[in-house]
Amino acid sequence: MNDHTLEDIVNKVKMFLNEAQHLMTCEGYYGVMSRAYYAMFHSMQALLYIRNIEAKSHKGAHNAFHKEFISTQIIAKEHGLALKRSFEKRQFSDYDYDEVSQEDAKESLDDAARFVEAVIQYLKENNHLQ
Repeated sequence: MNDHTLEDIVNKVKMFLNEAQHLMTCEGYYGVMSRAYYAMFHSMQALLYIRNIEAKSHKGAHNAFHKEFISTQIIAKEHGLALKRSFEKRQFSDYDYDEVSQEDAKESLDDAARFVEAVIQYLKENNHLQ
């Protein structure tokens, strides 16, 4: 594993979620989609970190997360679906030219907030975070 700590990862999660919230207030909907996804991605990485799993790609991280946390019902299936939805929206917002709606951005931000909350709650309940 790298020299970073779980706290480093969680700080990055919080930074991305805060950036997404800020972008929402100034109608930066493309950025909301990206930052919301990355808040979720790094939350997922925090969970993999506590299991000493280091994925080499987004797909690898998603697969490991699903196997370790969704399939085992440690994290609710709805959060796995939200992660998939957010990943697809992030791809769209980064690589497509169609406009991103306020509603789509809000859904991504809300999904990210719930996902992050669930992960941090799990980490605290299992004595990985204070």
